[in-house]
Amino acid sequence: MNPLDNLAGSIGRGLVAGFAGAAAMTVSSTLEARLRGRAPSTAPARATAKALGIAGFDSDLAQARFNDLAHWGYGTGWGVVRGLFAFAGL
Repeated sequence: MNPLDNLAGSIGRGLVAGFAGAAAMTVSSTLEARLRGRAPSTAPARATAKALGIAGFDSDLAQARFNDLAHWGYGTGWGVVRGLFAFAGL
């Protein structure tokens, strides 16, 4: 088998795993927030905005959209790292 095919497969499996993990975290945190009657977490947006130097958002809706993008991007992105670890035999 071509080593690049193996690398692509490892990354693909990692992406799927990262997406599944982000989905599980989304379900878990959404259920917990509803049960406790609290607002959804804004931690992903705040952390990502700080890392990227974004001072603020034009609206709560813009922050919520950025939060979702950061949450799913972070979770799925770590799946790529997981795939690379698998490819390296770790």
